[in-house]
Amino acid sequence: MKKDPENRKATITDVARLAGVATGTVSRVLNKQADVNEDIRKRVLKAASDLDYVRLRQRKTPRTPNGQNHGNIGIICFGMEDTLIQIPIVSRAVQEIENTLSFAGRNLMFANVPKGDRVPPFLTESRVEGIILKGPNQGDLPLPASSELLRYIYRFPHIWLMGKLPRAKGDHCNFDTGIAGHLAARCFRDHGHHRVAFFNPKPGQNQFERLKYAFFSAGLQAGLETSLLEVSSPEILTWPLPAISQPENVEILVERWLGQPSETRPTGLLVPSDRTSVQLYRSLDKRGLRVGTDISVISCNNEKSLISSLHPALTSIDVHAEAIGRRAVDQLLWRIANPNEKHDIQVLVEPALDMGESVKRL
Repeated sequence: MKKDPENRKATITDVARLAGVATGTVSRVLNKQADVNEDIRKRVLKAASDLDYVRLRQRKTPRTPNGQNHGNIGIICFGMEDTLIQIPIVSRAVQEIENTLSFAGRNLMFANVPKGDRVPPFLTESRVEGIILKGPNQGDLPLPASSELLRYIYRFPHIWLMGKLPRAKGDHCNFDTGIAGHLAARCFRDHGHHRVAFFNPKPGQNQFERLKYAFFSAGLQAGLETSLLEVSSPEILTWPLPAISQPENVEILVERWLGQPSETRPTGLLVPSDRTSVQLYRSLDKRGLRVGTDISVISCNNEKSLISSLHPALTSIDVHAEAIGRRAVDQLLWRIANPNEKHDIQVLVEPALDMGESVKRL
């Protein structure tokens, strides 16, 4: 397995997948930490060798007066299932973070804390200079007083990647959901659609909510009749949250859509993630229905590894995950260099529409 199917450099997530371990375990092995079983260590090193994984160059670096290491940057994923890092859009952003840090001469340390119930050693030992955070996009973030992890995180310069809950503190880098909503609404309008809906199997998901409100606003401006297909919100959310939408929720929404009178049923759906769109294709296919003929679909994220086999080809909003990864590193390094700046900053990357054949011209 020496060559990557997309002809790109292997990343820490690729090594973890091949070795059958968590990404944080790979990080601990590559950082030569002692708390790893020897058999697992050998498996990780073999996977790295088989993939020709090129490690970020390691440097012996001096400590700052407060004990932090110059050059070390941490990535922490928390509050979500381990599979979060395997989602293509997140994996692409992390790959570009690795590349950008390498070019800047920085060392990468990775930790995954699904339940948010422990603090990575590189924080307790002040072995990083800054942190990139991928946290949950649903539910409420606890107050620092009740979360030891957050108390440690907030001691360091940090930036949230692809989602920041309302209670969170710090800078944030993401795609512009406002522009994404307008792209979808204009596409439906230009293809002759008048009745459209937002298809949401995961209510309360922060990214989805932002996109939903942007789509409704843009639909109003475009003269569209915009409705909502959404399941009920879960009463209790417990970490780790599932990284993907539950298939049964997609089934519920398809039945709800089909239950509407044909003369008032939406002819176009905006789906907030490609993984949900894959589930939607399967659900419709089971019922003998075809995307692009019986219903038009616009998706979001443009995760080619997920959607390349869909027929007809899916129209998806490209959020430019690689650019988000690069800008997240740039903003974090700026934050490290400007510790006295008190205001939180949001960096938004402009998305673009990648047209497929899933939107029918009426």
